[in-house]
Amino acid sequence: MKTKRTYILEAALSLFSTLGYSGTSTRMIASKAAVSEGLIFRHFTNKKGLLNALLEIAKEDIAELYGTALKLEHPKVFLKQLLSVPFQIKENNSALWRFVYSHQWFEPKLMKLISTPIQERVVESFKNIGVSDPQTEADSFLIFLEGLTTQMLFKKASNSFSIAEHIARKFNL
Repeated sequence: MKTKRTYILEAALSLFSTLGYSGTSTRMIASKAAVSEGLIFRHFTNKKGLLNALLEIAKEDIAELYGTALKLEHPKVFLKQLLSVPFQIKENNSALWRFVYSHQWFEPKLMKLISTPIQERVVESFKNIGVSDPQTEADSFLIFLEGLTTQMLFKKASNSFSIAEHIARKFNL
């Protein structure tokens, strides 16, 4: 059975994903969650507290998705595993990921949630593979990965697997 807190989080995520954080009021969230606005303040203090609660959920999901890859030692296996991450996003978490990806430019915490755990490791992997400019290679790889993830989250492209395979070939993985 869902708690009222869960209904509030789901409503906030839905509205933040479609209207944006700044375009969503606590009154709108309360209405969508079928709770009083006061209950939002009791659980989360304010709208920023609600955003922070969603960021914590995102952090847990990101740790779970990237955790397997980060444990891998072989650089090419690690990089190939990263390409599989977008395919592992569960349908019930896709709204969360769409929110994170669409708002990462406006909320610096979101960008750090995604890039911090893997950025250094990707550079290190390309260094270990022996490419001449590992930083540029890593930046390029991460841009491709972000593009693939964005396409899968927002466009539901039917050729995503082919694109991932193409990226793997491009980086000789």
